[in-house]
Amino acid sequence: MNAPEDRDALRWVRNIAVLWLVFLGAFAFGAITVVLETWPYGLFRSSIEFLEGDDGEATTLKEKIENDFGIKPARHIVDSARQVSVPDHYRVLEGLDLKGRRLDPLVHFTEEAPRGYRLVYGTFDFEDGLHGAVLLDPDGQLANRWVVSQEGTAWAERQDDNVYPHGVEILPDGSLIAAFDGGSSAVRYGYCGEEIWRTQGTFHHSLSLGDDGTVWAWGNPFGQTTQTEYMVELSVDDGTVQRHILLDHVWPENPGIDPFAIRQDDKAQASLWMFDRFHVNDVEPLPARWADAYPGFEAGDLLISLRSVNLVAVVDPDDLAVKWWRQGLTRRQHDPDWNERGTITIFDNNMHRDYSRIQEIDPVSYASRVVVPGEPYSFYTWHRGKHDAVPGGGYLVATTEQGRLFEVNADGEVVFDFINRYGEEGGFLAVSEGRFLPVDFFEELPQCEG
Repeated sequence: MNAPEDRDALRWVRNIAVLWLVFLGAFAFGAITVVLETWPYGLFRSSIEFLEGDDGEATTLKEKIENDFGIKPARHIVDSARQVSVPDHYRVLEGLDLKGRRLDPLVHFTEEAPRGYRLVYGTFDFEDGLHGAVLLDPDGQLANRWVVSQEGTAWAERQDDNVYPHGVEILPDGSLIAAFDGGSSAVRYGYCGEEIWRTQGTFHHSLSLGDDGTVWAWGNPFGQTTQTEYMVELSVDDGTVQRHILLDHVWPENPGIDPFAIRQDDKAQASLWMFDRFHVNDVEPLPARWADAYPGFEAGDLLISLRSVNLVAVVDPDDLAVKWWRQGLTRRQHDPDWNERGTITIFDNNMHRDYSRIQEIDPVSYASRVVVPGEPYSFYTWHRGKHDAVPGGGYLVATTEQGRLFEVNADGEVVFDFINRYGEEGGFLAVSEGRFLPVDFFEELPQCEG
C-alpha cells in the first residue's frame, strides 16, 4: 500500500473503533440508568408509558396528548360498544362544581327505589380535581362530594390524569378510603375532604373492610414489580400495614390443587410465568355476622378473585389453605362478594362475549345462576366493574366502560340510574363502583365550610 492508502485504512479502523466505543458507552450508560433508575431513566420510562398507554385504554396519540396536556380527560372518557340509552325523563344532578367542558350527570329514581344513600366513585372532572366520589341522599339529592388525588406525595407518583380510581370504602363517620389503579398510595379523607392519612404502595382494584378496624386490598407496599402480589391489611385508623400475604406463598401450601399455574409456559427444565399471570382484583374478608351462613369457612377467611385465570377462591389468611375454589364459571370476573344468604355473587365481565352479568354460586352445592343478566339492560363492560347488594334482593351495578351505575330490584326493574355523561359529542366518564348505604348508616356528620 502507498501512504495515502495506509492513512485511509487507518482512518476507517479509527472511525469504526470510535463508533464501537460510542456504542459500548451508550449501552453501558443505558444499562446503568436502567439498573440504578437514574436520569434520564424516568423521562425515558414515562415516554414509553405515554406512547403505550394503559392496557385497558384504546386512546389515540391525539387523545393521549389532549389528556396529558389538560385539554380534556380523554384517557377517562369511555364509549362502550353497548351504547347507553338515556331516557328523556332523567334529570340533571345539580350542585356539582364541574368543569364547563363536560355535561352534568343524569340521575333517575323511582318510587320503588329502597331508601338509603348511594355513593358513586369514579372520574368527575370537578373544578378542583379530576377524580372523586359523590354521595346522594335518600331523596336522590347531592349530599356531599370528595375530590381524591394521587398528587402531592413525598414519593414518586403518577399524575391524576394517568391513574384510575378503583377501590373505595366509606365509614360511618363519613370518611372515605380510596385506591387507584396505577397509583402510589391508599388515602383516607374526612367527610369535608381533609386528608387523614396516606400510605405509600400500589394498592388497587378494591378495598374491603374487616371486622377489626382494618381494610384489605391487593397491592404492594414495598415498591417491587407488578408481578409481585400481596394481600395487604391496613389499619383504618392510621393506614399502617398490619399484615401482608404474598400470593406466591399460597400455592406451595396447597399441593393437592393447582388452579394457579394455568398461565405458565412449560419448558423442559421449568415452567415460566406469563406476563400478568393473575391480574388480582379483589380480596374480601368474611364478616363475622355472616360466618354462620358458610359451612366450612371462618370469619376473616379471604375471598379472592384472579382475573387472568377466571378463578374465585377462599383462602385462610393464617395457614394459607385454599378452602374452596371455582374456576371457569366466569370470564375475567371482578368483585366476588359474601352475603347473608351464604352464597357468593360475582361481577362476571364475560369479556368479549356480548354482555356482562352478575352471577351467584352456592359454595356448598356449586349450583349457580345469573341474578342480573346483561341483555335486558344493555349492560356490558369488558373490564373493571363492581356490584353491591341492596336490601330486598336488588343489586347496584357499576358498568365502568359505560359510565353508568344502575340499580335493579328483585323483580328486575331499574329503580335507580346514574349516567356520568361527558359531552354533547358523546362519551361518558368512567364510574368505578357504587355503594348502597342504609338511612341510618352515618353517625352525626360534621358541618363543612363552604
